[in-house]
Amino acid sequence: MKITKIDVIPLSIPAPPRKHVIHSINPIYRFQDLKYGAPPIQSPDTFGQLAVRIETSEGICGVSSGGYACQGAYPILRNVLVPVLLGEDPLRTNWLWEKMFSVCIGQARDGVTSSAISQIDTALWDLKGRVLGQPVYNLLGGKTRDKVRVYASELYVSATYRGDPDLDLLREEAQQYVDQGFTAVKQRFGFGPWDGVVGMRKNRSVVEAVRETIGDEIEQMVDCCRSFDADYAIRMMRLVEEFDLSWYEEPVLPHDWSGYVKVREAASMPVSGGENEYSKNAFAKWLTMGCADIWQPDVDRCGGMTEVQKIVNMAEANDIKVIPHGGWVPNFHMVIANMTCPMAEYFPPHQRGDDMEVLLGKPTAVDGYIKLSDSPGFGLELNEDVLKRYRWEG
Repeated sequence: MKITKIDVIPLSIPAPPRKHVIHSINPIYRFQDLKYGAPPIQSPDTFGQLAVRIETSEGICGVSSGGYACQGAYPILRNVLVPVLLGEDPLRTNWLWEKMFSVCIGQARDGVTSSAISQIDTALWDLKGRVLGQPVYNLLGGKTRDKVRVYASELYVSATYRGDPDLDLLREEAQQYVDQGFTAVKQRFGFGPWDGVVGMRKNRSVVEAVRETIGDEIEQMVDCCRSFDADYAIRMMRLVEEFDLSWYEEPVLPHDWSGYVKVREAASMPVSGGENEYSKNAFAKWLTMGCADIWQPDVDRCGGMTEVQKIVNMAEANDIKVIPHGGWVPNFHMVIANMTCPMAEYFPPHQRGDDMEVLLGKPTAVDGYIKLSDSPGFGLELNEDVLKRYRWEG
């Protein structure tokens, strides 16, 4: 069996509607022209998602879809990776990963190139499962439990024109997740160092509002979205430590490994991160330095299942928990197959029907858990109607 064709399809799909404008912390808000309410960085006349379909000489296909760094990943996929994969045996996932990595060394390796490799690698694992008639989690060693516990990852801050958080809306959303049966929720801070001491107090108020709403029996986490320096992160942590948070996520910029160590040494709660790391080599550095208690690689960003499974094995050998970033089905397969992965991230769906979903067959959380199908591969199919309707032709 050989790879005969790889389609890389750019898509421009409208964003789902939200009840309110989100006001999450972000390092770009250091720049006034990019602050809250500024025009989106991504122009509406370009694409924001990619679909990949790998076809074989035996008529079996593997598929994937991702959105991270896709505008940079697209030309790498089309011009660098696809040509070197045609004619190859798709079941040789380790060997093909090394081949893709090698040809991408001159493309800067990390970030955009890792995302491009992820799209191909994910489709290859899907294809492998279909060839062998097995769900991907069985190819990774089989289920370690019947269902995956997931946390509701949303709770962005809504704010007035003055930047005051709308705590009523935040409480309303938090209560919604409690009513839906989630046993853990994650929220975002809304303010950063550029907002001064007042911003720190506002951050404390949004954490307090969620804790008061969900009670003491539900886990609560907070995401700093890589927006602080170490000293600010430590001060902010001390302001919210009374709320018994399960982890404190991405407190500093991804490259600030010494900052992670400084925050962790001062921490009164677990520190997590890693969604913006792109290789097993980076996490080996994290291991050596002791950057975080919980690692959060993303199959959609970090080189696909082939690379992330090696990161998980490294973590397990050193008693480190892995809770991957992103509510993607490949992440769910990785979590259910590994004992060191206690739960997964889950993005509660907005008002968006199947007529706008690139992949059909995604599991939905029930009482804070998801069950994965036993369909071959990842159990997903490309939505051909969406591919036709939203294909970007720019």
